Amino acid sequence: MQIAIQGVKGAFHEVAARNYFGNDIEILPKLHFSDLAESVKKGECDFGIMAVENTISGTIHANLNLIQEHKLVVCGEEYLRIKQNLVAKKGCRIEDLSEVRSHYMAINQSRNFFKQHQHIQLIESVDTALSMKEIAEDNLDNVGAIGSLLAAEYYDLDVLAENIETNRKNYTRFLILRRDNTWKKTASNKASMALTLDNHPGSLAEILSIIAAHQIDLSKIESVPLVGEPWHYRFYLDVLFHHKENYQKMIAEIKSKLDQLDILGEYTSGNQSYSKIHNHGN
Repeated sequence: MQIAIQGVKGAFHEVAARNYFGNDIEILPKLHFSDLAESVKKGECDFGIMAVENTISGTIHANLNLIQEHKLVVCGEEYLRIKQNLVAKKGCRIEDLSEVRSHYMAINQSRNFFKQHQHIQLIESVDTALSMKEIAEDNLDNVGAIGSLLAAEYYDLDVLAENIETNRKNYTRFLILRRDNTWKKTASNKASMALTLDNHPGSLAEILSIIAAHQIDLSKIESVPLVGEPWHYRFYLDVLFHHKENYQKMIAEIKSKLDQLDILGEYTSGNQSYSKIHNHGN
């Protein structure tokens, strides 16, 4: 089974993919999220996995737009505790480091740690695992990187410090994507959707009232401006339901009150437990 991820091998996307699908998979790395979406749309892989939300940095609106615009189907989700680790070439010590490279989010999540090591210059890069790969391939001395233990294992680097992230409740939510809905569905209790409203006062409140009236739990709502349509927005919603019939009745009722409704996917909700343990320390 081929799974497309954003980043190179060892990126947190791969850790999340292996948690969700198991280790009997082939990883198809894509450097940019747009490349990941295209790969899923063209059928180059069986599934894609894409980060859409982080408990510290919030929602990645551009990725929600990619899913909607490429008409990808959400068929699952995975919550991953992000544990950042400082790594370097074998034999290197923290005091030897002159710079540390990583994605800006990994750097931001670890700034308190580096206040204790102010001799180290922090440099932003495209990807956490890519920074580790460059250290290994270019044989870089006195250069460190921040990222997963899985990437450190792949690129044979020493772990100088584990769990250097400031916030120990740093989670990322990933969506599992497919190009169509022809696979065998399991029972669902969650749905993701995109909708645009009639532009009149009270339109959003009316939709939210209908959702509540059908005993549907609105777990998330985000607004994104529609390009070229000032003051007109697309709303992304996640809803949880105990009875599929209530959900279906709610959908039927709100459809007539919307300019557009796209069901991005119906699936089983992921495990959000903070006590969940993930392999490779991630």
